[in-house]
Amino acid sequence: MNKYQKEYIYRINRVIDYIENNLDEELSLEKLSSVANFSQYHFHRIFSAFIGETINEFVKRKRVEKAASMLLNENDKPISEIAELCGFNSFSVFCRNFKDRFNISANKFRELHRNGNSKISQIESKTGKLTPSSRDYVCDVNSHKKCNSIMKKDFEIMEMPARKVIYCRHTGPFNQIGTAYEKLFKWAGPRGLLKFPETKGLTYYHDDPNVTEINKVRQSACITVDEDVKTEGEIGKMNIPGGKYFVGHFEISALEFQQAWDSACMGVAERGFQPTDGSPYELYHNNHEEHPEKKFIVDICIPVKPL
Repeated sequence: MNKYQKEYIYRINRVIDYIENNLDEELSLEKLSSVANFSQYHFHRIFSAFIGETINEFVKRKRVEKAASMLLNENDKPISEIAELCGFNSFSVFCRNFKDRFNISANKFRELHRNGNSKISQIESKTGKLTPSSRDYVCDVNSHKKCNSIMKKDFEIMEMPARKVIYCRHTGPFNQIGTAYEKLFKWAGPRGLLKFPETKGLTYYHDDPNVTEINKVRQSACITVDEDVKTEGEIGKMNIPGGKYFVGHFEISALEFQQAWDSACMGVAERGFQPTDGSPYELYHNNHEEHPEKKFIVDICIPVKPL
């Protein structure tokens, strides 16, 4: 990848971050092309070429998927209010777009979840099918999987600080994010940004695999930084919001992450909380290769609010 391609990716990531943080606002082509610092005509074509969706398709999909995630996590919020919070000025347009994406109405989608229907992740859409395997590392308070009593874990509700991070983005299956971390460390190392153990590794989950196809689920491989860093190419920067989080402390093997997430999600429900529409993340406290049992010491952090 040459320096010009890296610059294009940097600008596109900046636009995607802007979209993600402003889904309730008007996201015109004029505004987004300005964020990217491309002309409208060229930006439309560039975005499609790199992302595989037009800018309008991407914004519509993210709005509908955010609404679906809110339907799963905020049972008492009116659907019309959710539609407005996700940037739909017309409720009829929201209903049409939601049904077009999931082939069922928003009300039916919520009803399936309320009834504890385990097949909600298998709903067919016109763009593919959400399969059970796409639910890895997902917060599902209806999960009834048994947790391994041997797994070291501890739970608490706590105020987490906001964090500055630099990232390399990965799209697709969770177990392939290692490539993004390799790129991030290769870039950060020569710049003196790897100051372990003060520096923490962090995986930030942008999409809910309950509602986003696994090949489109985005995660950011991150490291924390203390100061503003000038980034470039595939390396971007963002602020992770602070606030009230459910934090599960774990010491687990690479094969126990799904079990840890299930355990954490059960813990959220047991303590009378529910996930907000904010993004969860994993915060790593060690190099698992240096652990005598090759285990990860990790916090699973889920933004929550009282039921």
